[in-house]
Amino acid sequence: MDNAEERAYRFIINAILTGEFNPGDFLLELDLAAKLGMSRTPVNKALGLLVSEGFLNKSPKKGCYVPLPTPHDAELVFTARQVAEGAAAELAAKLVTTEEIEALEEILSKDTKAFEENDKQFWASINEDFHLSIARFSHNAYIEKWVRNMFWRSNIYVFYFDSFYRASDIAIVHETPQQHAAIIGAIKRHDPEEAGALMRRHIQTTFSKLLLR
Repeated sequence: MDNAEERAYRFIINAILTGEFNPGDFLLELDLAAKLGMSRTPVNKALGLLVSEGFLNKSPKKGCYVPLPTPHDAELVFTARQVAEGAAAELAAKLVTTEEIEALEEILSKDTKAFEENDKQFWASINEDFHLSIARFSHNAYIEKWVRNMFWRSNIYVFYFDSFYRASDIAIVHETPQQHAAIIGAIKRHDPEEAGALMRRHIQTTFSKLLLR
């Protein structure tokens, strides 16, 4: 991904995160290119990538749009994440290197800071790093791709239903930083069974807080 495409990609994600785009909204290449001061080509590529990752849907005639959240789709997506990310955590616990453990610890140090400071965009970026890094450290490119697709699809629900993102201040006790720390701890101990179980529990907790409370 070149710099312009990366900038367009991040702009679209942040626009959804901040509520500039809502479920059902169509994202027009020409408008986005004008806002970003770039040609339509990198915008087109960024939209295509977001569609392939499951973050956006595409209509044959109207273009790309933000998916409309439904409880059934949410259940399917989070179930798929439990399977894929549970397997990724198990493999990471077996195969992780010293350098990769250091990278996870660096993510964890930023994790709590972003949450405590109520920095939603930074939090979203760190949460992405956490999940996609573990997928990468599974050293299985197929699992990594599957995790990436399901992660971004599920974030449609996270961004719109998690009170952390909807409220101006944190209104509930959020378990994510502690769960992330526990998962990284299991990976550091090279305990695949515990790492996989903790990751699946973490994703189930996120789902239950979104739609089942």
